[in-house]
Amino acid sequence: MLSQQEKYKYLQEVVISDFMPLVEQKIFSVIYDYDCKIAICTNYSAQSIAMESWKDAVGISFKDQHRSDLGAKIFGSKYTGAFVEFIHHYIEKIYQLQLSIFRNKNVVNFIDLLPYNDQFIAYLITYVPIFHPRGEVIGIQSFATSIPFFSHHDYLQNILGYNKQTEISKTAVKLTNREHEILFLLANLIPPEQMTQILGISRSTIANIIAKQLSKKFGLAGSNSKLLTQLAIEQGYHKLIPESLSKPYIIILDEQLAKEINLDKKKPLKKEALTCY
Repeated sequence: MLSQQEKYKYLQEVVISDFMPLVEQKIFSVIYDYDCKIAICTNYSAQSIAMESWKDAVGISFKDQHRSDLGAKIFGSKYTGAFVEFIHHYIEKIYQLQLSIFRNKNVVNFIDLLPYNDQFIAYLITYVPIFHPRGEVIGIQSFATSIPFFSHHDYLQNILGYNKQTEISKTAVKLTNREHEILFLLANLIPPEQMTQILGISRSTIANIIAKQLSKKFGLAGSNSKLLTQLAIEQGYHKLIPESLSKPYIIILDEQLAKEINLDKKKPLKKEALTCY
């Protein structure tokens, strides 16, 4: 096992040195050290979390989720009320994702919908383990790109070719809040395994609601998710964002890892996940 000094030396002399030419580039990339703290990042990344330059971001860690001063700086006016609880919860989950990389030595992908810099912008994040020549993971490099996902009024133009001038179809169908959530996600082509993360319910519950409630309300025989999705898009449900989904959260794109990390707000964190490697 590498000593702290050996990890530090490799990060400073090799990883950070090689990263320096990227600092001024307009890309989102961050190097996290073996304590899950930002060691260096691009200025573009620093500015996306309300910092002036990469030097201001050094030392920040997702395990500092309860620092109210840092939360207010990074999330601005969104760091208030009920949003604070969601932000703290999902920051802890991102920290657990980072810890999993040290354990599993795997690349991790997730969608981050936290309101950094006072804005709800969805980011597709990729975490890549940084290996020392002796085979030990001594850090993480992240890459991110903003994506048109749940970004209020404009994201549908990119995903579905939606025309802003088109009016939402009028419909007499009355939906419960849960039915509205599922219909909205179906209409945006979100697969069932990701729906379970977003809604915190099982795939079987989602399937039952589609088969026994939504299909019936839309005059469909049995369970036909494909046709229901088509009808939902035609009637404008793809841009009717339920109020319950306008909140901070993350979506882990690996179903098994999502189960390991456990996104359910009601369940406690595992003790061993709170120690960085």
